[in-house]
Amino acid sequence: MRLTTPQDEHVIRLQQVNLPVLNLEWIKSRLNPATLERLMQVWGLVGRPPFPPSSSGKAREGSRRIPTADARWLRKAGIIGDASSTITGGWIIPFSVVEEKTTGLRRRWIAWPRDKNSDDPYEANVPLLHISHYLPPVMAEAASCLDLKASFFQVSLPRETRHLFRCRVEDGTLVELTRLPMGHKASPEILQTIITSAIAGLTTVVHRLWAAPPLVRIDVWIGNIRITGSKSDATLWESQVLRNADGRRATIGKNANRALRSTPFYGCSLITLTPCGIPE
Repeated sequence: MRLTTPQDEHVIRLQQVNLPVLNLEWIKSRLNPATLERLMQVWGLVGRPPFPPSSSGKAREGSRRIPTADARWLRKAGIIGDASSTITGGWIIPFSVVEEKTTGLRRRWIAWPRDKNSDDPYEANVPLLHISHYLPPVMAEAASCLDLKASFFQVSLPRETRHLFRCRVEDGTLVELTRLPMGHKASPEILQTIITSAIAGLTTVVHRLWAAPPLVRIDVWIGNIRITGSKSDATLWESQVLRNADGRRATIGKNANRALRSTPFYGCSLITLTPCGIPE
């Protein structure tokens, strides 16, 4: 993965994802009390201005703007919209990255709320610095690996928080995010807590009534779900997870490995993180 160059913006089209907003009320209704409380705390940080009213600090507008062609698609997908009359409380740095896929190069759009990431009292390094905790090795008779497609873009930002996530298009138009920003440091935990874990039926997150059966193991990492166990148990729970996703308007990616293996499954994910500079 690398930062997009001006030439890339003209040659590689932005990844087109036009998905409905998730039914978050259903997901909240599935969470156990402790998880729901944690969710509310983290959502509170997302809606917190980067600087308190008594502070002399001021949100800084960056020099980067959204290319006109990208802005047109982002509007159509419902990811950005015209800024409301509320005074701007925070800015994002819009940029895109190029990823190499088996089908070719793909350009993904990211919004980076610099001031909020610097100021929010968010203690957890979530969750990218603790990959081994989220993706442990497993051994089982069968496994199913599911991927929630473009899951960040399916989480709606509350209207009262959108003035904290603004930027401009090339022509100077002021716009604001309407969906959860991929670049916010709390976003992975929000996604993992309120979407993926609830849909997967993770026992530590949802009420017992909706949790996966004891003989099925569930592992969740941001937008990915891994189901392991006997073939019959894993098959039944995979079907339930797919129903949960479909009923909540969550989309399972086309490339998800949904074929349950009948031979022993040994799984361990290895991911390498490399630092990437974000230009203003």
